[in-house]
Amino acid sequence: MVTIVFFVAGITAILASVAVVSVPSIFTAALSLVVSFVAIAVLYITLDADFLAAAQFMVYVGGIAVLILFAVMMTGQVNRASRSNRLTIIVGITGILAFTALAFLINNTAWPISSFEGILPPMVGDASTDSNIYLADILFGKYLLTFELAGVLLLVATIAALVIARER
Repeated sequence: MVTIVFFVAGITAILASVAVVSVPSIFTAALSLVVSFVAIAVLYITLDADFLAAAQFMVYVGGIAVLILFAVMMTGQVNRASRSNRLTIIVGITGILAFTALAFLINNTAWPISSFEGILPPMVGDASTDSNIYLADILFGKYLLTFELAGVLLLVATIAALVIARER
């Protein structure tokens, strides 16, 4: 059953992501982005990464997607469609070539298989392991400075965005 949910969520995430960049309406694209975020959170749930799923729901679905929807609704540009231009065919061909090259490289690379058992606790595993405790120990232990610097960077980016928005 989990495998079926995983594949349905994966296909939904891919289709919604394609819809984000291909539909003409910006409002429909924003709603497709919300569907994509939710499908990715469901993928995390099927992989027993409950912390990542909760963070995906709270940060992306609850925060960023709602912010984008409000921004779209406040601009009054909901009905304005994006126009295709003369580069559409070139971009399509480039995308197909990039996808083909990446698929070829991934398929033909000899990936090393190593065992991290005993070195790092499992982050994503079966439901019997309590991965949240391990994640908290790593984030607030060994990587505390990096975690706090990421928070400061986000704070500075938010303040910079407010300053830029206020100048207009």
